[in-house]
Amino acid sequence: MGNGLSEQPSFISAVPFFQSFHIAILGLDSAGKTTVLYRLQFNEFVNTVPTKGFNAEKVRVTYSMYVQVFQQIG
Repeated sequence: MGNGLSEQPSFISAVPFFQSFHIAILGLDSAGKTTVLYRLQFNEFVNTVPTKGFNAEKVRVTYSMYVQVFQQIG
């Protein structure tokens, strides 16, 4: 998973025509979904508590590209 995130620039250049798109993060309980979401949002590790319901964050990928990330509980 870390390799996929580190290869972000090549992914971004492959979709230059999108200004924004949506990503859903699904997984089992305590799998690290919220940690991944906040790592993308703040570029640092944040102490989290178990999610109730869902989280939605708008993450800036480049100057003109945003990703709307939805994270569902396990």
